[in-house]
Amino acid sequence: MFESYDLVNFGNHLRRLRKALKLTQKDVESLSGLTADALRRIENGEVVPRYDTLLYLSHTYKKDLLAVLKSYSNANELFDYYRRLEDLLVFNDMTALEQLTQEFSTYVKNNPEKSSLVNGAVVNQFNLMLSGVARYYSPEPKGSCEYFCAALKVSHPTFTPELFDQFRYFEFESRILLMVAVSLSDQPALSIRMLHFCLENLNKDNQASIYEKYLRVKIHFNLSYKYHTIDDDQNALLNANKGIECCNKYYLSYSLGPLLYRKGIAEFILGMPDYLESLRAAIQVLNIQNAHELAEKYKAITKENYGIII
Repeated sequence: MFESYDLVNFGNHLRRLRKALKLTQKDVESLSGLTADALRRIENGEVVPRYDTLLYLSHTYKKDLLAVLKSYSNANELFDYYRRLEDLLVFNDMTALEQLTQEFSTYVKNNPEKSSLVNGAVVNQFNLMLSGVARYYSPEPKGSCEYFCAALKVSHPTFTPELFDQFRYFEFESRILLMVAVSLSDQPALSIRMLHFCLENLNKDNQASIYEKYLRVKIHFNLSYKYHTIDDDQNALLNANKGIECCNKYYLSYSLGPLLYRKGIAEFILGMPDYLESLRAAIQVLNIQNAHELAEKYKAITKENYGIII
């Protein structure tokens, strides 16, 4: 998704190789079958050379140009922006979001498409995702779903939330789809279907990345909450327990407090006797994690809505 190459410097390197062999562009055309015009465009950094093109040139120059091209990749730098977005989505760090937005904008300005293939569609999609996240976590989250849908339309022009399962998604697109799901506050049934779809497309192996493990926990929490909003407390409890199991399996404390809270509320509504134990554990975990504000918010909401003093 975020593959990027310094095409100008790669092209200059190819030009130096050709001249060191005392070959003209016409000579290379005769030896490799690649047209002189195509070689000129590659050497000027105007195009990404095709796999078969690099194979032909590799035979001509007696050098593995596929490996050389990788050394001119900027993918690691772009993947760093992606990783940082994952971090702030997990921990809702809005200060980090503002900084990431500014730095990504600077990066794009300093890496025009001719010198470094930062695909315009990728840039647009990433920026729309950033805007949607900023809106979603703002005091007025209404409208965030439109940003996320617009981001998916970059790669899937006919995307609508109702047709979400008609498309195949790359990893980053799956993250955008998750944000579509959680932002669909007025369509809980559709949101639940979408969250299950996202869950099924995560890596289930123990070797899954830490972000996929975090996301699995996050999806179970959101499923538990969404089921609660439609009074399906059996499934709310089921997903709270599955999220807690993931925390235990992967040795994560992320979202453990909120999951215990969702579990306690579901147990209370279902008339189960241990609900207060779960609620107290939720508050205890949040306080240990220094999430005192959220702990107090949960205590106030629980007293107001259910008459329970934690």
